[in-house]
Amino acid sequence: MWLTLDIGNSAVKGGVFDGDRLIDSFRIPLQREDGDGSWEADVEKHLRGRPITRAGLTSVVPAATPRVAALVERIAGAPAQVLDHQIRLPFTLAYETPHTMGADRLAAAAAAWRLYGQTEDQRPRPVVALDAGTAVTYEVVERAGVFRGGTIAAGPFLIREALAHGTAQLPAVPLALPPTPIGRSTQEALQAGIMYAFLDSVGGMLSRIQETLGERPFVVATGGWGDFLHTHLDAVDHVDPHLVLRGIRVLMALNA
Repeated sequence: MWLTLDIGNSAVKGGVFDGDRLIDSFRIPLQREDGDGSWEADVEKHLRGRPITRAGLTSVVPAATPRVAALVERIAGAPAQVLDHQIRLPFTLAYETPHTMGADRLAAAAAAWRLYGQTEDQRPRPVVALDAGTAVTYEVVERAGVFRGGTIAAGPFLIREALAHGTAQLPAVPLALPPTPIGRSTQEALQAGIMYAFLDSVGGMLSRIQETLGERPFVVATGGWGDFLHTHLDAVDHVDPHLVLRGIRVLMALNA
């Protein structure tokens, strides 16, 4: 079995693969609501008894990377392969500053290209990996198998926090879509400004990406807002909640 781990700013996400089949997944907050920071114990709980033969991880938290890698090696007895831009990729990398690019973005793009970069009759097509969480990232792989680059924007949570902390009287509101874009209260007005603007931002960016490519890409969404976007935007073709974990497995297979 192979273990994949994605260390984010707020949580460690993991998946256990038997071949190319994801048989278990978990998400562990780095900061527990009860104040207990023992996320390592939670990771150990998920790995105990698993015959892990290989492990791979991506991380956007450099301080946590060696701790997680050491934990994996101690529990599973398998060294953790830390993935970055220097590894072999399933596409040509045309990004001008690959050393600044998070490996989670590469993993999402790798999974989108390998799993969704062909039509049902096996013809190649461009893909967009849309990871909508705290930040919203778009990774674009062209039909020819070239990673063109992408876009990074703020998600609804960051927009809400900026409004709440950057103003004197605007509260932090629940992130829900109000009945209409014309709010009848301050709460609804904020929700409309955040959530409808979020939808219009993603829809508009996908339209611009399509215009730049000259053809419609297949868009696969992941992240906490993936289902929301798929429900409200026709431009989002599919939701894969474990896209990054699948991408880590793809990269591990290419880099024995």
